Amino acid sequence: MKLKYSLFLASLFLILLISMSSISNAQKPTENYTSQWKKVEDFQKKGLTKSALEEVDKIFSMAKRNNNDPQIIKSLLFKINLQQNIQEDASVKSIDSLEKEIVIAKEPAKSILQSIAAQMYWNYFQQNRYKFYQRTNTENFDKKDIATWTTDDLHKKIGDLYLASLKNEMLLQQTQLEPLDAIILKGNVRNLRPTLFDLLAHRALDYFKNDERDITRPAYAFEIKDTIAFAPVNEFIKEKFITKDSASLHQKALLIFQELLSFHEKDNNPNAFIDADMERINFVNQYGVMQNKEALFINALKNVSEKYSNNPASAQATFLIAQTIYHKAIEANQNKDTVSNYTVKKAKEILAELIKKYPKSEGGINAQNLLNSILHPTINLTTEKVNAPAQPFRTLVTYQNFNTLYFRIIALTPDLKKNLARNYENDQVFRKLISQKSIRSWKQDLPKVDDYLSHSVEVKIDALPVGEYALIGSADENFSLDKNPLAAQYFYVSDISFINSGLQYFVLNRTTGQPLNNAKVQIWNQQYDYKTRDNILSKKELLTTNKNGYFELAGNNQQNDNRNVRLDITYKNDRLFLDDYQYIYYNNYNINEDDVYDDQKEFDKDNAKVFLFTDRSIYRPGQIVYFKGIGVTKDFKTKKPILLRSKDSLNIIFSDANSQKIDSVKVLLNEFGSFNGKFKIPENKLNGEFTIDVEEYANSSFSFSVEEYKRPKFYTQFEKVKGSYRVSDTVSITGFAKAYAGNNIDGAKVSYRVTRVARFLYPWMFWRKGFPQTK
Repeated sequence: MKLKYSLFLASLFLILLISMSSISNAQKPTENYTSQWKKVEDFQKKGLTKSALEEVDKIFSMAKRNNNDPQIIKSLLFKINLQQNIQEDASVKSIDSLEKEIVIAKEPAKSILQSIAAQMYWNYFQQNRYKFYQRTNTENFDKKDIATWTTDDLHKKIGDLYLASLKNEMLLQQTQLEPLDAIILKGNVRNLRPTLFDLLAHRALDYFKNDERDITRPAYAFEIKDTIAFAPVNEFIKEKFITKDSASLHQKALLIFQELLSFHEKDNNPNAFIDADMERINFVNQYGVMQNKEALFINALKNVSEKYSNNPASAQATFLIAQTIYHKAIEANQNKDTVSNYTVKKAKEILAELIKKYPKSEGGINAQNLLNSILHPTINLTTEKVNAPAQPFRTLVTYQNFNTLYFRIIALTPDLKKNLARNYENDQVFRKLISQKSIRSWKQDLPKVDDYLSHSVEVKIDALPVGEYALIGSADENFSLDKNPLAAQYFYVSDISFINSGLQYFVLNRTTGQPLNNAKVQIWNQQYDYKTRDNILSKKELLTTNKNGYFELAGNNQQNDNRNVRLDITYKNDRLFLDDYQYIYYNNYNINEDDVYDDQKEFDKDNAKVFLFTDRSIYRPGQIVYFKGIGVTKDFKTKKPILLRSKDSLNIIFSDANSQKIDSVKVLLNEFGSFNGKFKIPENKLNGEFTIDVEEYANSSFSFSVEEYKRPKFYTQFEKVKGSYRVSDTVSITGFAKAYAGNNIDGAKVSYRVTRVARFLYPWMFWRKGFPQTK
């Protein structure tokens, strides 16, 4: 990848990376500046920030006297960076100091400072984004303090500064970068940014190409939907991208691209021109909403690739063509599209030709990496975790770029499994596996394919006796670890199976489904040993299944005492000891089997629950709440679920939104374990969530809303919208209004509002601060 360069303030902290020996001054000798910057560097290394600031102030004063703009700007940036650690609200104060310097600065220093100030505003916004998204726009408000600004205020300021930095276009295009080396981080392709205009324009594009401002935008927002955006440069630069959306960043980005391309259109060395045009095409492809965008993108790249075929800079365009074809071919294959204009073969041919022509160019290097990925052989095995003994079974082979597969099966012993578990690197695991003696090995021919795509086929595995095994697959007969795809699949062979619901288990024959009577189930508990930093298994209870193959695990009844257990099941000559853990956790509502209750009443106090229901979910003050309850419990002897049949009255409590008791009533359960009653909602209480609770019964409550609302007398309904639409399209919809009595409503005034809601692609990113507010 090529390394471009940017202004010294690409990040405030990158300023410390500048080598003092790179400082130059086109107007005055550099000896004094070099020695003084060396002092600043020494003070910084010693942590003497104030002393460094004092030295920077001296440099700034001297640069002012000498009218040395690069050193003035560098001093300002160093000062801003040093003040970050010792000054409160350093970002705001730094911006203020830059704004004051902009007022008195002359060109081209003024344009540079405007670009730097724009980035500082942008950094300030990004650091405080969560605050700005919670604000709404204000009118007739004094906005001198940027801490009171809104998102729109900041974006307008940033955009205005970047545009202002490009205003003196002619002067900037004539300004070379060599005199500004003191404030520039150099890259290895300086010819792509030959003038100050190029440097400032690309800095502006870094902002205008982003789409964060689109979170809130008007209905007439600018969209890149005209195919002219992909057109050859001579057509593109003549287009007037007119829009009512004056705040659009993308429209301004297109205008800047037009200026850049017009400036470099007739260059003797087309590298800067090709680079800007490639950036324009990629930008349009990323944000364009026109139809057939992929075809337009490829055509635009072909235009660059063919027009500048003798220039290595065009290699990147050719690479992007091949990359797009490759990705579309993969997508078509995943969608089972048998008819596609894109094939991996075609992409491979383009890449191979490009590598041959321009192997050391950016596009050539990228092409080599993609070609390596296309030609790389891969293998994956998928096998049932447990297979029946004495019966052949299948494994699914997913393979790419080879047609012959070699298999080995090895037996897994407890010591070997433990040894493998200690190795975390794939090479170490495979080295250990292939060093074991195999119990079976064979060669398997696969269907021949040459499309460089992934294919799958099922392969027969001959019957094996009871045990644990590893199936190893290799594209090389010697199972080499060097540039050879390997895959391993662990599996069991056993006729034992089990199913469970909670802690209740049934052990069954895997083939017939018959319950296994008198099967032995050894429970192993896993605990982490902090000394050995390993999981230790300890033997626990030994259980035996009944005639129905049934057994039950003991639940945990001590809080925070969760258990991971493994089941070691043996039946006659068969054994199944899976690595899977059965997780037994503490539950507040689990019944402690060890607890002994004298009668049902005592048992119900700890375990019974009452389910409550109301006649609606929302009420108005003054209305009556009709409620019903059903009590359930378990038989204290058999632990089977039964209805609650308490002969004592239940105390039902009615509470307001502040959890203050309003009323209560005592009820008796009927023969079906249920009861009903009613409460009147007071009219002088705070609205909100009201609650009905059953006293002395845990988790036996119900909440509902009490709000002031007007019951609607009619409803509206719209026909389903057909087709898909974008913002600014005209959509016709048909609806009707009907009374709940069934008659149509006529002569009514219809008003509506269209709103847009932002949908965030990665919601987990906002778990800490919440979603930004949108409008």
